Amino acid sequence: MNGTNKPPPAQRGRRPANLVDSQLAHLESMVQHVTRGDAVSVLVTLDHEYWEKRVRVLEETHELIASQRKRIIKLLDQLGSEAQMKQRRRTAA
Repeated sequence: MNGTNKPPPAQRGRRPANLVDSQLAHLESMVQHVTRGDAVSVLVTLDHEYWEKRVRVLEETHELIASQRKRIIKLLDQLGSEAQMKQRRRTAA
């Protein structure tokens, strides 16, 4: 293999996309639960920062296809919106 066929350094060692869907489904379920506001107390301590970190790790460690990237973006948007709403509630109180 010559040097021109190597993937960029950021993509070397990434896991295949077919391993992501079940993990994305779990993250989508948990983020939906946490952002709904009725999460049990155990999950409350796992705030948006925790879930964002989990999503980012998945994004950084796997070769994603377009539909998976869209799901990642949607999750990050949900978490960002939740963080903004919590911040507004804190400043209003």
